[in-house]
Amino acid sequence: MSKSIMEITWEELDAIDKEKAVIFIIFAPIEQHGKHLPLGVDVFESKYWEQKVIKLLEDEFNDYEFLVMPPVTFGYGNMSDFPGNLYLKQTTIKTVAYEIIENIVNWGIKNIVIISGHAEPKHLIAIEEACEEINTKYGVVAFSPMGAIFSNKELGLNIKHHHEIEKLFKQYSNDFHAGWIETSNMLDIEESLVKTNYIEQPDIDVNPQDMIFPEKVLKKIRGFGHIGYPKIASSKIGKLLNDGMVKILFKAIRAFIRRNNYQKYEHHFLYDNPILKTSNKGVK
Repeated sequence: MSKSIMEITWEELDAIDKEKAVIFIIFAPIEQHGKHLPLGVDVFESKYWEQKVIKLLEDEFNDYEFLVMPPVTFGYGNMSDFPGNLYLKQTTIKTVAYEIIENIVNWGIKNIVIISGHAEPKHLIAIEEACEEINTKYGVVAFSPMGAIFSNKELGLNIKHHHEIEKLFKQYSNDFHAGWIETSNMLDIEESLVKTNYIEQPDIDVNPQDMIFPEKVLKKIRGFGHIGYPKIASSKIGKLLNDGMVKILFKAIRAFIRRNNYQKYEHHFLYDNPILKTSNKGVK
């Protein structure tokens, strides 16, 4: 059973076998998710996946301790026209991630896993940069697989989804924010938090090429907040999506704990694009 880091003493932490301890950190912002979803969607998703994957890992690594940090509920984003967003600069996300991870490294823990339901590339890349710098300085201790998982097709990871999900991916692509994917996830996780008006929301399609231009995106979603097709969502779809994510996370984190072929999950496919890195002089 996992333990919250907030509920143990420093002596209990000190007594844990650090070589056989895994600690999870959620980095997911409070952020608007349309008229039908709560501001905490990314946090709810991340927490749900974290809890489910820990249960699988406990069966696989029954002599390990699994620790959970409280969620870090801010991130990088650019939907600034809506109230409810908790955004920081990309450079700040990297700095905060680095300093949190470094503190945990100083506790002696050798397996630090970052989970994020927030798929914004610059958010994930900032965290990946922090992990890379930590691993260069201290040896391999930090792992953030979400960028690779969210961009698995571009990376050629050959992640297989349920045939119903594959069909929806093809038929209703460009479902980037609070559309059928996240609405379905939340219907499965906590249906009471989903407003019934999700079935009334219009389809809003944004080309992938336009997603890097915030002004174009905001013009299309103004007054609504979602990008995609929320009306086709269902709890059944959500269960398939959430189960699939947990399965992929388990595979990636297991590889990291074993230090066996985990590298393919380390980076978003855009990680090497200098425009998206915190080292870019024009970065915000």
